[in-house]
Amino acid sequence: MIPLTCKKSKGKKRKKSCLKKSTCTKCQQKCLKKCLKKCKKKSLKDYTKVTIGVPKPDGVKNLPANMYFYLHKSFTDKQQQRIKDAIKSVLLKWYDHFNQKWDGGTNAGTSKLALCTNLYATKIFKPVWSKSPVSNAIAATNLAMNQITQLIRDNGFEKSPPATIDPQSLTTIYAPTASTKRRVPLSLRINPKQLDSSALSDLKLTGSILHAWLHRAGWTDPKTTSYFISECPMCVMRNYKSKDPDVRDSNSYKFFD
Repeated sequence: MIPLTCKKSKGKKRKKSCLKKSTCTKCQQKCLKKCLKKCKKKSLKDYTKVTIGVPKPDGVKNLPANMYFYLHKSFTDKQQQRIKDAIKSVLLKWYDHFNQKWDGGTNAGTSKLALCTNLYATKIFKPVWSKSPVSNAIAATNLAMNQITQLIRDNGFEKSPPATIDPQSLTTIYAPTASTKRRVPLSLRINPKQLDSSALSDLKLTGSILHAWLHRAGWTDPKTTSYFISECPMCVMRNYKSKDPDVRDSNSYKFFD
């Protein structure tokens, strides 16, 4: 706990924990923002900072060299490696999308991800922050990848809060839906037991993280078939192949939050 100190008119000092915002005095509120930043930095002592390079797709400018994530030290070395590899894999899917859309400089192509998603997604194409309708799953995929680009920029240029990755005991990966477009941290909660399970393949883990990032990008869902935020990462889990009628979708979206 970092003490928050402010001076009253008589020169006396009062201390109050900066983590108890609701009980801060009016004087302490002036110092609160600065104090909370110090607390946040101190809290990162329980995390390992991970640097991941950002690939440079055609037609996308102003990208940071790296992204930064803070993995909780309770994850084992093997679990941390799986998380890092899965994040890199998501970035490669994002990279492939833009290169395919660039189509030799036309920027009018359609990526494999968008084509696959368009076959199955029929509901909730637009994010919660959008005021304009989104016509179909191809447009939704393009919008989602653009928004993920913004989240990558904010992370890499350190304009958003630190992206922490914490352990949890329920589901596979959890991330709340963001209601704004800017300065959204790509923070996640991941079930370490799932990381150790052979049922969670590398492709399924990649799709699960993409699903969580789509929540951070503003998409929401009831975690079921036909919704954009479910069908898009399920396409990744199948490596863009068509659905097998003998395999239930729940075998994939059970790994979503």
